[in-house]
Amino acid sequence: MESSENRLDKTKTLRPDINIDINHLSVTGHVVFAGRDGQVRVQTGGDVAQHTNQTVTVGGVETTPQELDMMIQCIRNVEQTINTEKRLQPESREAAMHDLQTVESQLTTTKRPNPRILIRAAKSLLRFSPALTAAALTLFDQPLVGAILASAGEVAINFHEAIARHRPSKKI
Repeated sequence: MESSENRLDKTKTLRPDINIDINHLSVTGHVVFAGRDGQVRVQTGGDVAQHTNQTVTVGGVETTPQELDMMIQCIRNVEQTINTEKRLQPESREAAMHDLQTVESQLTTTKRPNPRILIRAAKSLLRFSPALTAAALTLFDQPLVGAILASAGEVAINFHEAIARHRPSKKI
């Protein structure tokens, strides 16, 4: 039975003249060796923890998955309000749901949304009932939605500014 010292000494004799200076290692396997680019393939035999900053693109805007989840949750809250609002007639409920689906499809596309379609559907959501208006205003008050509207152009920015005026003022 060999000791670990003997095994280490044997491995040292394999290539003692190799010296690798790693300047940069990226998640994708790109490595810079002493100022020169190279590719590395790594295989592991165990669990590997990987911590990266992930981004997704929605509405033509790069964001984090967490911000996207918050926006989707607000959309689901508006949907729940539509389904539970007692003041809505069946045809109004159906129209509100259609408007919400239009807003959702415009906000969650990877490309910039069509500002005319998005604003028309958003304005329509605000007209059905006070509870639905409050839920829709909460959705449009999300920072990600504001960024998406800003990327959509001047018409959408004007709409977002109009929405901002409806926020309740904070009393000090």
